[in-house]
Amino acid sequence: MRKTTLLWASVCLLLSGAFRPLDAAPEWEIEEDADGTGPVPPAVGLVHQFCAYRADPGPRKALFPRFFFNVFSGQCESFMYGGCRGNQNRFQSQEACRERCIAGRPDFCLLEAEVGPCRANIIRYFYNHHSGRCEEFGYGGCEGNPNNFETEAECQRSCGDPDFNLPSWCLTGADRGQCTANVTRFYYDSDAATCRTFSYGGCGGNENNFVSERACLKACEKAFTKRTLEGRLMETKRRKNSVEIGYEIY
Repeated sequence: MRKTTLLWASVCLLLSGAFRPLDAAPEWEIEEDADGTGPVPPAVGLVHQFCAYRADPGPRKALFPRFFFNVFSGQCESFMYGGCRGNQNRFQSQEACRERCIAGRPDFCLLEAEVGPCRANIIRYFYNHHSGRCEEFGYGGCEGNPNNFETEAECQRSCGDPDFNLPSWCLTGADRGQCTANVTRFYYDSDAATCRTFSYGGCGGNENNFVSERACLKACEKAFTKRTLEGRLMETKRRKNSVEIGYEIY
C-alpha cells in the first residue's frame, strides 16, 4: 500500500511541478487521522472561498478517503480522492475540515506566523493573537502552519472578531456563468476591499453578482470597512496609550 501511495505521489509531482500546497501535503507525509468522525455541528458561516468548491477527486484513479465541506448541507462529508490535483476543499479528517470551513476561532489562530523552509516571499496574512489583528507576513511557499491566509478577509473570517459579518459570497471571485451574453455587473473584490465591474454571461455564476455598484457596496463593503476601521482605531488607541505611558515614565 505504501509503494502504491508513493507511486501516485510521484506521478502527481511530475504532473504539477509545483510547490506542495499548505493543506495538500504529499500522501506519504501525512498520517491518517481516525478522529473527528463524530456528528458535525451546524455551520454558522462560510470561512474560506475554497470551502465553496465542489469535491474534486482529480484526474487519477486511486481511492483515498478524504473529507470536503458541502456548502449546501453545511457539513463536512467524505469522498474518494484520486491522489492527484483536485482543489483545496480536501482534508485528511472531518475535524480538519471543520476547523478550516466552519466559523469559529480554532486553536491554530494562536500559532505564530511561520515562514516555512522554502525561500519564496509570498504575501500572506496570519492572525496575531497578541494584537487581535490579521497581519501581513512573507511566506516561503511550502509547509508552515494553518495560521496562513491568502487574504486579510479570509483571516478575519477564520480568526478575527466574530462580529465581522461579511457575507460568505463576498469572498468568492467573479463568475461569468455558463451563458455567452455580455452584461455588465459588479462583484466585491475582497483582496482590494472594493467593488469592480465584470462581464456576466447571463445565467449561472454565483451570488457575488450585483446589478449596481451601490448594491454591491451595501452588501459587502459596509461590513468589511466597519471591521477594518474598528481594528485601526483600536491600534491607534494602543499606540496613543503607549506614548502617554512613556511620557509619564520619563
